[in-house]
Amino acid sequence: MPFLFAILLTTLSLLTNYREALPKLPSFPSPLSTSQPTTSPPKYVYTYPKDDTPWGVIQKVGDHTYTMRVQNDAVMTTREELLQAINAHRLRNGAQSLKTDPRLCQYAQERATYQNQLGKTDAHAGFSDFLENQDGFNKLGFGHLGENSSYGYTLSGVHLVEWIYGSSPEHTANQLNPAWDHGCAGVSGVATNIIFATAPL
Repeated sequence: MPFLFAILLTTLSLLTNYREALPKLPSFPSPLSTSQPTTSPPKYVYTYPKDDTPWGVIQKVGDHTYTMRVQNDAVMTTREELLQAINAHRLRNGAQSLKTDPRLCQYAQERATYQNQLGKTDAHAGFSDFLENQDGFNKLGFGHLGENSSYGYTLSGVHLVEWIYGSSPEHTANQLNPAWDHGCAGVSGVATNIIFATAPL
């Protein structure tokens, strides 16, 4: 029943959105005299956009980039909730929970803010550049670092961790890697970023 309810809400929402996009029909004066021939109003045909993207199926669209069509939640996660969801998921799967570090938390938030302003993920380009060309390992204080990022979803922490990141083999391996012992999450608009770390310097 909740699934049917969700389908009905989605359908009603789509119909409302399409109804607002319908072209305005011209108004015709009502015929007062039958002596003049009347013209038929033109017929308008509205074609609804077709989206064949399957729901809940992960699709690889780049080297490290995936997309998935899901129903958004009513409220976006917070960075605290997202990290709690990651730690709960890790503990259920036999990995240790992540300890926070202020440098990692600040960097994760900067990455989320940047990608939200960018309007997409940068496919880890900024993360790689920071580590390789800006002394990122020393600035963050760890010898081994990883990143998961998402953009465009309004989801709870659990849904992001289990549906979005959990559907991608690469991102799942990253968030469940038992070697990670530190980590932080950043959230900005519809962008999220998680930095994983181990081997403090």
